Amino acid sequence: MTTARAPARPAPGAGPGARPRVLLTLVLIAAAMPVRVLRSVPGIDSVSVLDILLAVAALTLFLDLACTPLDLGYPTLFALLCVPAVVCGLSMLWTQDPSATFRATLVYLEGVVAYLFVVRELRGASPGRVMTYIRRYALLLVVPAVLLLLRVPGFGPEEPGLPTDSDRYLSYYTRLSHPALGPSNNLATVLAFFVPLLLYWGHVRRERWFTVAGYVTLAAVLGTLSRGVVLGLLTAAVLAALGSLLRSRRTGGPVFGKAVAALAVAVIAVALLYRLLPQTVVASRFSPANVLIRSEFAVEAVEKIAERPFLGYGGGAAPDGMANLARVHNTYLQQMVYFGVLLGGLLSLVLVGTAVFFFSRWRTSGPARVVGFTLIAQLVVFAVESSFEGTVLRVLFYLSLGLATALVRASEKEPSGLPPPGTRS
Repeated sequence: MTTARAPARPAPGAGPGARPRVLLTLVLIAAAMPVRVLRSVPGIDSVSVLDILLAVAALTLFLDLACTPLDLGYPTLFALLCVPAVVCGLSMLWTQDPSATFRATLVYLEGVVAYLFVVRELRGASPGRVMTYIRRYALLLVVPAVLLLLRVPGFGPEEPGLPTDSDRYLSYYTRLSHPALGPSNNLATVLAFFVPLLLYWGHVRRERWFTVAGYVTLAAVLGTLSRGVVLGLLTAAVLAALGSLLRSRRTGGPVFGKAVAALAVAVIAVALLYRLLPQTVVASRFSPANVLIRSEFAVEAVEKIAERPFLGYGGGAAPDGMANLARVHNTYLQQMVYFGVLLGGLLSLVLVGTAVFFFSRWRTSGPARVVGFTLIAQLVVFAVESSFEGTVLRVLFYLSLGLATALVRASEKEPSGLPPPGTRS
């Protein structure tokens, strides 16, 4: 007599969402360390490993059109992300610097490809699977920065001809910076996108390794001593705490304990940085000198906007050759310099609209609210940094939005938009 066997239980993570994603893994590795392989390329300046892999990704997206439409993630969000590329391309009609505007348009298009590629690759993945990729990517970003501080050969600043006695060179070794992304503010901006998501996921899923990754990423951000990014994270944290208090009307519990732990991480990170790098002058980060310099940039930018208020000087162009106004350290003013008051204001509203979009989905997805607060932090950073104008940083911003979109969409398929606490993917 024979008895029927129960079907074998699938292994954790098995199923269509757990298929190998080799090209995605390679893209994330390249995004964590976008090493330049070609320099002085006509019309482009330089080409990195990330550029090459995204070109391959664009080819696969094009080939997919033969059998299926593009997966836009959320059409409304995709439309918002395309507006800056369209406006920048149109500015070729009036730009003062056609080559700079052409490069800026290419960067926008590369960012759109990064978003579409990530969304397609993570279609059908479980929320936990998406968060695993986010955790790996965040930690991969930290590794080159640590190796740079340790002066490991091959991980020095990727700026040929940079004098070793210059302030810019020394800044690489007095706070946490990245050999390929550049000085500390750049690294902090990219990492800040993932701090709230990792801490949130570790909390709701009770996943220790996500919480640890969140604290490591937070410590890395604090190790950069980037005032603007820290201000952005604090602003988002305060708004999130106020929102939570208004909803639940109570304080304390596990969230309070983790907030205390985050504060302890902050103190330890800065103390450890000072211990390992005695030349680090933490007090200099509270000096108003840098703030005054950026204020002068802002005043000059307003004067240039007044001279060409309707169309600006073109995407990526330095107004009348003033190189310092190609990076005003204020994204909102910068868009008006590039595209005039109306179009520049429109692009600023587009950036705000990305946060509003994710907040609009909070009823169907728990992570959507976290992404919204994450984008609030980015909006604050954009007000005091030039990160959105950075060529690689803009692509990474779009890539990060692709990861966030994949997470929110996956979570909407779960009951109540949240995975059960204590479960694993």
